Amino acid sequence: MKIYKYALVLTLIFFYHVTYALDFDKLKINFTDFYLLEEVNDVEVQQLLQLITSDFSFADIDYNMHRRSNWKPRTHLKRLITLAKTYKNENSKYYQSDEMAEIIIGGLNYWSFNNFYSDNWWNQEIGIPQSLGPTLIICESIIPDSTMTKSLKVMDKSRIHMTGQNKIWLSGNVFMRELLRGNTKLLKTAANTIKSVMVPSKPYEEGIQPDFSFHQHGPQPQFGNYGLHLVEDIIKWMFIFNKTEIAFSKEKVDLMRNLMFEGQQKVVYKGKYEILATGRQIFPEKVNGEKYRGPIAKYELYKNLEHIFNQFDTQINPTSAPNEYVHFRNSDYSLYRTDTFFSPVRMSSKRIIGAEAGNGENQMGYYLGDGTNLIYRNGDEYHEIYPVWNWKKLPGTTTVQDTAKLPVLTWDGYRNNSHFSGGLNGKTVGITAFKYRRDNLKANKSYFFINNKVYALGSGIKTNRNFEVVTTINQCYKKGDIHVLKNEGEITSVWHDSIAYISLRHQKLNVKQEAQTGTWKKILTWHSDSLISKNIFDLEVSHGINPKNEKYAYVSVVGIPKENIKKVNINELGEILALKKEVHAIKFNHIKTIVISAFKPCEIGIDNSQKLKIKNSCLLSLTQTINGWIVEVVDPTQEQKTLEFEITGKYVVKGQNNSEIKENTTLFSIKPPNKIEEKGMKTSIKLISS
Repeated sequence: MKIYKYALVLTLIFFYHVTYALDFDKLKINFTDFYLLEEVNDVEVQQLLQLITSDFSFADIDYNMHRRSNWKPRTHLKRLITLAKTYKNENSKYYQSDEMAEIIIGGLNYWSFNNFYSDNWWNQEIGIPQSLGPTLIICESIIPDSTMTKSLKVMDKSRIHMTGQNKIWLSGNVFMRELLRGNTKLLKTAANTIKSVMVPSKPYEEGIQPDFSFHQHGPQPQFGNYGLHLVEDIIKWMFIFNKTEIAFSKEKVDLMRNLMFEGQQKVVYKGKYEILATGRQIFPEKVNGEKYRGPIAKYELYKNLEHIFNQFDTQINPTSAPNEYVHFRNSDYSLYRTDTFFSPVRMSSKRIIGAEAGNGENQMGYYLGDGTNLIYRNGDEYHEIYPVWNWKKLPGTTTVQDTAKLPVLTWDGYRNNSHFSGGLNGKTVGITAFKYRRDNLKANKSYFFINNKVYALGSGIKTNRNFEVVTTINQCYKKGDIHVLKNEGEITSVWHDSIAYISLRHQKLNVKQEAQTGTWKKILTWHSDSLISKNIFDLEVSHGINPKNEKYAYVSVVGIPKENIKKVNINELGEILALKKEVHAIKFNHIKTIVISAFKPCEIGIDNSQKLKIKNSCLLSLTQTINGWIVEVVDPTQEQKTLEFEITGKYVVKGQNNSEIKENTTLFSIKPPNKIEEKGMKTSIKLISS
């Protein structure tokens, strides 16, 4: 859909208190008007007409194809929608032409009187009816009864069931079908079912999450696949239902607004949809020379949807996502945005599915939800890198480098075997951390985001498998020179593409710059097996074979020229207070903040005279004030009722009245949110010196 398609949608659902009669003619007018918002180029139409054969099929479509994904025969129906819009467009030379009417009817007959099918149930029950209905409604007045009857029989394969976006698609198909049949009862049922999806779901159930992420196929984040389609479809139905008895309520429109600007808007960067948020559909931008469903196409669709909301009413909506750290607590997904870069992290847990594969898609995504951490500057660092990526070395992950072929996931996907996964948006620092427990490999991993820097700490790395274990710092396209600094023969810093990667402890850094080769077919089974070769930059930490308690620490400093790598003042970087199996802690003196990932009960030395004892797993930020501390805490397990602490010194606790002083130690506890929709959110208190 073009942006201008939505530019005219300015009066959508303003007067919610008015009751309108269910008017079939009004609904058909709204439906047609919606599709006519998108202009059709007569040159494009002429090109389509040249492909029409004597039996009204298209010469370039293989109608005998049955594959599950990228099923070409459905293109026939999509093209008929284009021709139908042209027939109804007063500005087209084909407006109400007898030739176009004959082609549309012939095209409908060709489809309806044949049995074209895909091996994917989705096309039969959803895709085909979805692409058939618009032409039937737009051109209803010219379609013979026999053609209409046969076409509606094809649409009868849709029935109202399933969940989330699938339910919307199916209900929309039933709505179109019953609008043509004049079935008031079933029409209302379909409309109400569509609207019923626009409600907040309980955490980890399918649908719109409390944090405005979106789940489909179980507790699995699907921002850019099912989630983006939901937004697209709901906006369409808002327009079609407008000023009728079945119009959307203001509450549902406001929920959509939050889904758009608190969820969708945050996962796009510099004209592309973020890879880790797209779901299993990791696709190329073009297939056979035609635009498909890659990150740019998803972004363009999102921008179209954003455009309508920015003109929707007098409420001011953000034109771009703000610079901030965000953690989607219901989806194990974090992001950090600044003026110079964008960095997401995708995790998984017992609560959240890491990734899925199906329909021949995402064949290599076995480690996708295992702490993958990307750094985008220009937005093209990973664009279509998938065929040549080493998928056992995704940026940010800690993985066993075995010799076996990477397993292919199923529709059920996988979960990391730990409840500990969360994020804290602190006063000055963003913290993301999780316990990694998968395939006989253990690791505790943290990411700290501050001032154009990403700190990555890992500990407790252990496996009984007799293979090397590697933490990949980055694996992206090689751009220009790579500059390496060494100390006593060991690499201490690496610069590439305006990012300095600095080791924060003695560890073996390996840097590679070489061509890597692969095919799209290994990502998408239906795609080409032509070899692709790209020069790749690969930086990693080796933990050796069969590690028992290894660790790592590095910082990525973004946006500095090569000549400044030696000028990065170590005193400006955070000081690691703890890098143990049970705890990661960094102290930032310039902002007087300490950030902590406590994987187990532990103790931290704040300075020579003050200690903090942490009695529960948590994420914690301490920011020093003139007379005490601001304490911000998150329960990443989402299971604990109380978090208990002891700190040296005598303090008054402001925020929760559950503290006591014993000698020179203050004992205090913090109760994290206990409402199910608020679990994983931050709680803040103040410690004031008494």
